[in-house]
Amino acid sequence: MRTVIIDDEASLRESTKTLLSIYTPEVEIVGQAGGVKEGIELIKSTDPDLVFLDVEMPDGTGFDVVHFFKERKFVVVFITGHDAYAVKAFKLSAIDYIMKPVDPELLEKAVMKAKYNLATENLDLHMKALQSNTASKRFNRIILKDAEKVFLISLDEIIRCESSGNYSRFHLTNDRTILVSTTLKEYETLLSDQGFFRPHQSHLINVTFFEHFERKTGGKITMRDGSQIPVSSRKREPLIELLQNL
Repeated sequence: MRTVIIDDEASLRESTKTLLSIYTPEVEIVGQAGGVKEGIELIKSTDPDLVFLDVEMPDGTGFDVVHFFKERKFVVVFITGHDAYAVKAFKLSAIDYIMKPVDPELLEKAVMKAKYNLATENLDLHMKALQSNTASKRFNRIILKDAEKVFLISLDEIIRCESSGNYSRFHLTNDRTILVSTTLKEYETLLSDQGFFRPHQSHLINVTFFEHFERKTGGKITMRDGSQIPVSSRKREPLIELLQNL
């Protein structure tokens, strides 16, 4: 697997290269770069399968590299510090990342995942999601995967999500549904500051599609698609407060 490492820290590039040679011998390092401009030229000249990419560099960010390539045939694994915004963008876009300092086990898993993604997934969808989610401080899109396909979904298409054990069922506009093998708790963490609210342990709603709230008989929410969502007793006050602040 042809691989390049783009990071402004020479010591991190060398340590990553060493770890890759020990734990993933199938990886061939075909080049290194210390910045955005140099990294773009390196990718153009080497045509890699896998790019390890730093987020913050002196002449820009790893996102600038991502934005440069409108289409790509390589997998990106970001190497980042504790940037909560960046990490959420990666998760929403189903883009792999490793926190600094690099953990050998996570590095090995990232390479295995990259091999799988190269063989089975539409990389352009992940790219479009990441470009959208790093173009501003507002997240716009999310990657959802069911058993057969990968979908790029705008957040304003999501009406609500419903828990189904360790799965989550997304109810979308135009009567579409997608069942994904990720818990509702994970999506609550990703979407809670993007206009989504969890009124019940089994439900997460997009407040944009809220129609009205009935206080009697324990309380329930009616959504614009006609669905009715129960509200747990401990979520009544947070819901009322949320509605008052809209």
